[in-house]
Amino acid sequence: MSHKSFVAVATLVIGVLIDSGNAWTARGCVDLDSSTFDKVTKKFRYSLVKFDTAFPYGDKHEAFTNLALETVEATDDLLFALVGIKDYGEQDNADLGKRFNIPKEYPVIKLFMGDNGKPIDFPPDEEVTSENLRKFLKRNTDLYIGLPGCVQLLDELAQKFMATDDATERQAIMAEVERAEQGTEALDPTKKSFPMYLSLMRKVVKSNQPPVDVLSEEMKRVEKLLTEKLSDAKKAELKLRINIMLSFSMLNRALKYERTEL
Repeated sequence: MSHKSFVAVATLVIGVLIDSGNAWTARGCVDLDSSTFDKVTKKFRYSLVKFDTAFPYGDKHEAFTNLALETVEATDDLLFALVGIKDYGEQDNADLGKRFNIPKEYPVIKLFMGDNGKPIDFPPDEEVTSENLRKFLKRNTDLYIGLPGCVQLLDELAQKFMATDDATERQAIMAEVERAEQGTEALDPTKKSFPMYLSLMRKVVKSNQPPVDVLSEEMKRVEKLLTEKLSDAKKAELKLRINIMLSFSMLNRALKYERTEL
């Protein structure tokens, strides 16, 4: 079965289960168990899996499932999956819990990559929100996972900018951003993002430091500002700047900084 055919069949099955009321599957997610886990996750380049109680609920569950719904149409390369673990009765999926060293402090979220058996853990000390899950995917995959304030075209240009050390090419990329800004209507909500991309590019151009170091220092500076007493509007602006900085990292993994709680 081809990848696209598999995705279509999986989507149909989810729809049937939901409509029939015979499963607790959340829309946009697939339920996995011990017999289906490897078969399904190996079909996708990336699988974001939430290990949880058998019948999950609450803000963390909603954050996960809401993001699944928001991104389900964006790419066929990312699967959102749920594994319900029972520590009573027949102990469904307890073997998966043991296999992946899942503690009972649910939920535990892991990113699996195709047939690579070594998943990446969502930081256990990080709050499970849709925004933080987006950032986690953005840092650890090469998929386009747009964060608030980000623009896909500008994100692609930002990565091209970081991929070159040619001054002429960087200037050409900055000029392309400026042209895109001029062609964006004044009422477009993304209009305010363009100057942030440009200001970060100019910082890199003016500095004698490696680009990653420049952005790392800027990230620390902005995160430090967020610990101070600021207006809600200023905090929102700085958080958008952080989102945009993440778009500059090569394959979203190059920024080296200590994350702080926002």
